[in-house]
Amino acid sequence: MSEILYDLADGVATITLNRPDKLNALTPQMLTDFFAAVARAGADRQAKVIVVTGAGRAFSAGLDLAIIGTGAGGRVETHPDTEPQWGDDVGPALAPYYSGGWPTLITCRKPTIAAVNGPAFGWGFILSLHCDIRFASASALFNATFARIGVPGEKGSAWLLTRHIGQARAMDLLYTARRFDGAEAKALGLVNDVLADDDLLPHVMAYARNIATFSAPRSLAAMKAQVWTALDEDYSTAFAAADTEQDKATHTADFREAFTSYREKRAPRYTGR
Repeated sequence: MSEILYDLADGVATITLNRPDKLNALTPQMLTDFFAAVARAGADRQAKVIVVTGAGRAFSAGLDLAIIGTGAGGRVETHPDTEPQWGDDVGPALAPYYSGGWPTLITCRKPTIAAVNGPAFGWGFILSLHCDIRFASASALFNATFARIGVPGEKGSAWLLTRHIGQARAMDLLYTARRFDGAEAKALGLVNDVLADDDLLPHVMAYARNIATFSAPRSLAAMKAQVWTALDEDYSTAFAAADTEQDKATHTADFREAFTSYREKRAPRYTGR
């Protein structure tokens, strides 16, 4: 049984962590396969949006503790050798900021949505932080466990939390390593909304299909880079980069299709060209 499932329908690539008997606890091979699946979606012109979720009653319990200290850890391939559909010629360049670590969910340049359907602890929590948007189920729980196991904020989690919710709130979650639910995550601004357990995935899929249908792929690629570099560039540089990309975009087939579909009162048929 594959521990990473990949499905593509209606412009939405769904990547599922599929080890439900272990609450989707992560192994090096799972992470390697996960990043490969993200890169696959990033390269596929038919994939407009990426949804990440977990099988069963958990998103991910984090790194499988059974492999720690056993010598069975193995190497994680975090940079798959797959050329993405959109590169640094679209919008601001991401490479200067996201060349190391776990960058694939960012550098794929497609909207990534975490459907957090249960516990998201440790490294599972970190995977969700790398996504652009997060929705949580009513039974979701989050935990930045690191201080209680004697390690720092792992895998960029301190940087990501600070970026998402600000310094003081990030410090609280990291220092206390406490569990918090979806309602608090929403109050913190860490998730966009909380849904009943049975409503989570249908809501996320409808949300993703709406983006895949009505938003031009090149626009999404540029906007993703704009937002992920926004705190690292000055206003004037960002403004100029937006103008440059706008000039390029107005010469694309999708730009023309946007106005054609509006005049014809139909859904756009974007091709990414």
